[in-house]
Amino acid sequence: DNDGLNDGQEINTTTTDPNDADSDNDGLSDGDEVNTTNTNPLDADSDNDGLSDGDEVNTHSTDPNDADSDNDTLSDGDEVNTHGTDPNDSDSDNDGLDDATEVNVTNTNPNDADSDDDGLSDEQEVNTTGTNPNDADSDDDGLSDAIEVNVSGTDPNDADSDDDGLSDGDE
Repeated sequence: DNDGLNDGQEINTTTTDPNDADSDNDGLSDGDEVNTTNTNPLDADSDNDGLSDGDEVNTHSTDPNDADSDNDTLSDGDEVNTHGTDPNDSDSDNDGLDDATEVNVTNTNPNDADSDDDGLSDEQEVNTTGTNPNDADSDDDGLSDAIEVNVSGTDPNDADSDDDGLSDGDE
């Protein structure tokens, strides 16, 4: 089958099909799996992450032996098939929050550095200002969080920063 393994190896060692160059139909030849990628030629998804070994090697450039190539606790398959994030970059939107934190903790968009489009990154809102990264106006005073932080100097978590009875947005 010209897969890089001789028939004796296939019958006696790997138990792959000597008449089928790709016994598990994952897009990698049995010989490449045994001699190059060190994946299981009888298992189309050696690391059980939801991506075939062939797709990991030929399409996504991920490690077919590591279910989480970027070590962000989201599997490569979940990143590609569910979240649309980069399985080789633990922070797909480069905002300072890793993809898993955005998906599992903050519920922000791991592909958008400013999920609420208020001018503050999700990371700034979570780790610096304490504002809601999914609400452009965390205190509902009519001023965006970014305007309060960067322009007016008011507290984006207090609708009446100076306690004068008027909301910051009305002053």
